[in-house]
Amino acid sequence: MAETRLACRIDALEARQRERHAALATELSTAATGVEELDNGYAVRFPSQPYLFLRVAEWVELERACCPFLVIGIAFENGAGSIRVDLRGPTGVKDFLQSKFPSFERVR
Repeated sequence: MAETRLACRIDALEARQRERHAALATELSTAATGVEELDNGYAVRFPSQPYLFLRVAEWVELERACCPFLVIGIAFENGAGSIRVDLRGPTGVKDFLQSKFPSFERVR
């Protein structure tokens, strides 16, 4: 099996998309209510609010373009009243995500 390269392809986004991606990442990092470490990534939780879902969905679409090695899932946890975003990938993805989102260490 070929080794997967863990590197962002920020060139996959136009300048306006890069600015929006950065703004969304900052906003969502602040809005996160919890981070759970998974075997092959992280699960990030957000309050179940319609505006946050729209921002998460927009961020996911941009993230898929620049980080195609990530497997991203979105789930509504109705009992907990949260939106769960799973970020998974090949070996090394947790270190990659921690470098990109230092708040993963802060929010648990």
